[in-house]
Amino acid sequence: MQLILVRHGLPENAHTRDTTNPPLSNQGRLQAKETCERLSREPIDAIYSSTLHRAVQSGEPLANRLGLSIVQQADIGEVDNGEDLYISPEAIKAAGDWETFLRDPIRYYGHDEREFTARVIGGFEKIMRADAGRRIAVFTHGFPINILLSHALGISGIANFVPRNGSITRLAGKSLSSLAVLSINETSHFSPEAAR
Repeated sequence: MQLILVRHGLPENAHTRDTTNPPLSNQGRLQAKETCERLSREPIDAIYSSTLHRAVQSGEPLANRLGLSIVQQADIGEVDNGEDLYISPEAIKAAGDWETFLRDPIRYYGHDEREFTARVIGGFEKIMRADAGRRIAVFTHGFPINILLSHALGISGIANFVPRNGSITRLAGKSLSSLAVLSINETSHFSPEAAR
């Protein structure tokens, strides 16, 4: 089985603290289009996304090209899932809160790291059980990608990697306990406009 994890494209208001569950920006739509064009040349058996707009919209071009539906899985959503406010890492940096954020990134959003990690891992486990042995594209977020990578590599922490918007990360294995990391943060599919 292969999990192809895609971080959503850049959302609207990515550099502010004044929105909730934002849709993709124009830049994010371009990133999603180019990422999905790349993935449409591969055999994809199923498409999943979190329930957040930016993830669902990022997967739509691939679903349309392949004639597949997107299965939404709330458990692989970002830490702002169900919250009244979206605060991107870029907005945290701009506010000068980066060091505070890095000390306890999930608590920064008002959540417990263990509970959040267990929810995300459980969500990926559900996906792997439902589509065992298949190639699955999963449109998700920075922390869920970090959590699964850290789990697969056996390293502590949930902020070890910085997946770019629209990037592709690949893992393969028969179960969560046997996942191997094939690639992290692929972005070679971007045009100069999408890479900005």
